[in-house]
Amino acid sequence: MEMGAVFLKRLLCILLVCSLLLSGCTLNLPWQQEEETTVETESHENNLNQQNEIPKGFGLAYVPAYGFNPYSCNCITNRPVFSLVYEPLFVLGSGFQPEPVLCECFAVSESGKTYVITLCDGVRFSDGSALSARDAVASLEAARGSAYYGSRFSKVDSISVLDERSLEIRLNKAYENLPLLLDVPIVKAGTEESDRPVGTGAYAFSEEAGTLCLRRNRSWWQDSRAPVEYDRIELSACKDPTEVRDSFEFGKTSLVCADLNAPNAVGYRCDYELWDEPTTTLQYLGFNLTKGIFYKQGLRSAVTHIIDRETLIASVYKGFAEAAYLPCAPASPLYDAELAETYSYDEEAFAEALRDAAVSPEYVAALLVCSSDPSRVELAGRIAEALTKAGLKTELKTVDYDTYRYRLSAGQFDLFLGEARLSGNFDLTEFFRAYGSLSYGGIRSAGMEQLCYDSLENSGNCYDLYRGVMENGYFCPLLFKSYAVMANRGVIGSLQPAVDSAFHMAGGRTLADASATYEELTEEPTEEPTEETQTTEVSEP
Repeated sequence: MEMGAVFLKRLLCILLVCSLLLSGCTLNLPWQQEEETTVETESHENNLNQQNEIPKGFGLAYVPAYGFNPYSCNCITNRPVFSLVYEPLFVLGSGFQPEPVLCECFAVSESGKTYVITLCDGVRFSDGSALSARDAVASLEAARGSAYYGSRFSKVDSISVLDERSLEIRLNKAYENLPLLLDVPIVKAGTEESDRPVGTGAYAFSEEAGTLCLRRNRSWWQDSRAPVEYDRIELSACKDPTEVRDSFEFGKTSLVCADLNAPNAVGYRCDYELWDEPTTTLQYLGFNLTKGIFYKQGLRSAVTHIIDRETLIASVYKGFAEAAYLPCAPASPLYDAELAETYSYDEEAFAEALRDAAVSPEYVAALLVCSSDPSRVELAGRIAEALTKAGLKTELKTVDYDTYRYRLSAGQFDLFLGEARLSGNFDLTEFFRAYGSLSYGGIRSAGMEQLCYDSLENSGNCYDLYRGVMENGYFCPLLFKSYAVMANRGVIGSLQPAVDSAFHMAGGRTLADASATYEELTEEPTEEPTEETQTTEVSEP
């Protein structure tokens, strides 16, 4: 009976299966369900991969603690957003030449101390209101009082509105290239102190369901195409570089700008497209001109010859820097390649200077460096090794930031490794003027200060200024840093990062286009102040 019951149950199961098959129904047995689900998932993934060939979205990361005010935010992660939301009078291209954006034309007085700038017609902010000279003046004044931009306005006496579209800038020193300093974001007057000022750029901030994003600015005035053309750009809040990296690697963020040599830098391990964003940040060696072995001009001026900059950049800075033999970015038209060549790597030139200096073999030079930046510490260590190997015993003195600043002020060093963010015209005044923010080790020089002013008035004088710096060994330029702009493959067609601008949107005009209506202005003489006060675009001496 038991065997018959089992047989009967099996027969009933077979009949049930057959009836279901004949009726057109599908019997989903457990293993069949798993197999079908797998096939369906693979098909879905293939569809997604096909869709990903043409990206459907775009995202940027930001660090909320730094905000989006362009005058106070110094966070590299946040600043790419600015070149989408805000526009300047001029943008400083990768060749360190100004290109007009909001400036239609400008005129300069015969003395070079007064500039009149006329704004482009038909420009509107993202809220629909028209751009006026009042907005430009309010923006420049906000920048003038900021730590980020403040030093470039040190020689500005006044900024004022002339009419609805024109403003006037009066200087106490003659400038040939004031547009080099006017790559300052212009925002709507009354919002310049806001965390998210209103701009004229291709995108505007938007809050949707409690989430911050960028929306295409339908009032954008430019005819040129933006580097990104998405209606909505996601903004992902990240608390630190690690979260920024993770957001990028896992696809939530499409593009990031980073200083890969910063103390808190993290490595990026995914596949991406890469561009360099140039900067005006100079790293250099300073000397103690008042005591010790570098009191001797011949020795300190020869230090440039013992530093193999290209090798150091490749090994320490991963290539994100450019060797400089003059105190000016090599891509700038102010840089004289022929003059620079005379200060390049030359072991014999340094050996000869060392012999002439008759330095005691027992003397140990102290090279001061701040411990807060591991890359700079490594760079200083390599330089100390090179000097020691060449016959000048050098000991690295790594100290914390406060001690570093104190020892610089007290002259407790033979040489030091410094860093300074210069303005776009590479003004060196702060190295040589009385109480200059970069004047350490007795470098102050009235003659060199005058050469600085001469070079601002006429860039042809830069040759004499740079030669004076190098021949006298006032300081030794090493390199100019650059940032990395990384993007997921396929999310952006082409990119040409400018200085402090990941998304370069100048509209294709040149400086000659803006100065086509050039005219000489007459003006009342401006009384020059006897003493200048200024903030400085300095990361750290």
